[in-house]
Amino acid sequence: MYKTPAILLLVYYLLAGNICLRAQPGLLLNGGFDDINICSEYQAECGVEGWFYLRDVKVQLLRQEETNRLTGPNSLAIFFTWNGYTGFTPVIGTILPCRLQTGKGYTFRGVLTAKLNTKLNFKPGICLGEKFYVPRRPFSAAMKPDSILQLEPIAGSPFIRFTYHFTATGHEQYLTFGSFIHRDSLSGKTPLTGVQTVSLQPDGFELVPDDPEETVCPAWVFNRDRIYAYNYRHREMDYSLFGKGELVLTGEWPDTGSTTVKKQPLPQAVEVDTLLLRDLLFDFNKAGLKPEAEKILHDYFTPERWARLDSLYIEGHTDSIGSDKLNMQLSQERTGSVRNWFAQQSFSSMPLIRLRAFGRSRPVTGNQTAADRARNRRVELILFYTKGKP
Repeated sequence: MYKTPAILLLVYYLLAGNICLRAQPGLLLNGGFDDINICSEYQAECGVEGWFYLRDVKVQLLRQEETNRLTGPNSLAIFFTWNGYTGFTPVIGTILPCRLQTGKGYTFRGVLTAKLNTKLNFKPGICLGEKFYVPRRPFSAAMKPDSILQLEPIAGSPFIRFTYHFTATGHEQYLTFGSFIHRDSLSGKTPLTGVQTVSLQPDGFELVPDDPEETVCPAWVFNRDRIYAYNYRHREMDYSLFGKGELVLTGEWPDTGSTTVKKQPLPQAVEVDTLLLRDLLFDFNKAGLKPEAEKILHDYFTPERWARLDSLYIEGHTDSIGSDKLNMQLSQERTGSVRNWFAQQSFSSMPLIRLRAFGRSRPVTGNQTAADRARNRRVELILFYTKGKP
């Protein structure tokens, strides 16, 4: 007698959860910071794919439990200490999977919110070149950081939207995003006291060519996979960036020059949906899918919707009852059951599927009541669709 209301409630959640998020750009890797890196030191989530930083910068992953039009499902909180240096301070950087075309115009844009002492002024900055920019290092001497002056407050939000336009030299391989900070001239001569911590939350980064016909190089996917395969964080990453301004990536870079950049279209923009499978759709404390769950999956994945599906994450979660080991095992087995359902279908092709088991580490609510624990026991399907009619 409990099944019918629960199924109706599930349908409500599914409809409410299918909200289109920000499109992801093609000339910049992981500009929404939604692809998560598993670092080799701890075999745990400790960064985002494709973005790197020095040891003095602290990065914390933020998981948005509710869809946010500005930040999407994941975001970054970045912390560093201002020591009085007024030049360009690198915060995070990325490797461009393709070289930009000499003499062509490009626009770098995104959203950002910053918190710091009210006696300090903050401006975002950027540096493009063959290296990751590190102040006072020999390899950075010829590089020219620039401040980003086009800033637009976003109404009803602490975020600002920034835009930076530049002309490429054709030698850009690293994009370093950072800040310029100095004392506010109106704050007087009262000395600053205490440690000056700056916190940033950037998101929605895009790199867009002015030429609508420009497309990425043939090696875009290959280079993305190589960059994503860099799983070192902490000391190894810091030593590499500080020592020579670049990361040690295996293999040789294919030709990514401007003469080849127009041979392949940009990756299609992506829409993101979430499909939620509640605990009641699985056998009690087991991984098997109930017939009700299979019907929901079958009804949701129509041929038209399946044709647009680019990739998906299947993420398993549990409540706090039981050991970490058993909860992780259950969440792993449930994600595997959903993947096996896909494998058993007669679809014409199979998208990229990634399984992520979180056990009890990511509850959506407290675990004090039976109702709360039931909400935490779930499998979430994060679905990435190419744009078009569903």
